[in-house]
Amino acid sequence: MNKSFRSIIFLYFTSMTIISFADTFFQSEFMKTSEAEKKWGSKVLDTNLFRVGDPGQRQSMAVDIIKKNRYVGKPMALVRKELGDPDSYFFSDTIYAYKIMPYPGEKKEIWHLIFIPDKNLQNVKEVKIHKKCCYLLPF
Repeated sequence: MNKSFRSIIFLYFTSMTIISFADTFFQSEFMKTSEAEKKWGSKVLDTNLFRVGDPGQRQSMAVDIIKKNRYVGKPMALVRKELGDPDSYFFSDTIYAYKIMPYPGEKKEIWHLIFIPDKNLQNVKEVKIHKKCCYLLPF
């Protein structure tokens, strides 16, 4: 086997290993909409309440946002206009994140609503509920 072929095989398997652990490594755990609805219920979005309300009032509205795909395909600027400035963080400032529950204390589960932009960073590609705390590493 020549050296370049071995290098390609090595890179392939290294890439596959990284991809398989990426969700765990980058701490990406998302809640299914059905699970969120069971946990918090679903309440029609009130943008004024979401913007000024405490995070505990946002939970059921977050479920409604996802169920109705309210912002998918819409400008990211519209999210900020209607929901206010993001008050949480996920990976990058280009991904808007909003607290949807009160701070539960150290090392306890907390979730936030994230708006993932398209490749041009202009429109919303996906909206998800992301776990922000308390991951266990696989090693």
